[in-house]
Amino acid sequence: MPCYSAWYEFLKPDSPEYRETKARVEAKLSSVQHIVDYYYSTHNFKLPELPRGTDIDPFRQPRSKAELKLREMICHHFACDGVNFCTLYDVCTLLSEQDDEQRSYLAVIMPCATLMRQDKEKYPSNWSKNGNALKESGDAWFPAQVKT
Repeated sequence: MPCYSAWYEFLKPDSPEYRETKARVEAKLSSVQHIVDYYYSTHNFKLPELPRGTDIDPFRQPRSKAELKLREMICHHFACDGVNFCTLYDVCTLLSEQDDEQRSYLAVIMPCATLMRQDKEKYPSNWSKNGNALKESGDAWFPAQVKT
């Protein structure tokens, strides 16, 4: 599997590049949350409610077959929008397991990233021709530069 480097790894904190990149990732997080909210609400599911202190396991998929199908729909939506697992990992860096609402999103987004990473044939927009992950994704959502 290809490696992942977080969006901030090679940026100096508080630099203009850091602030600009963080603003783009925050915008992507908002879009990802909107998609998750849309699918969960239209299919009458509640986001997972995990007790504080629960570790988010990116490999844990829901026990319910219906909810797993829902997550697969979400992954297909991401793939159609050109969003790959790297983008999902990036947006997760802005979420905290200590916050109840953010932990709920982590419990959905991290396993979706795993589904997309593990099944490149099912979610083909995540991969380049040589089989490496495409770092930049979701740019169809943001054709213009985000101003900070």
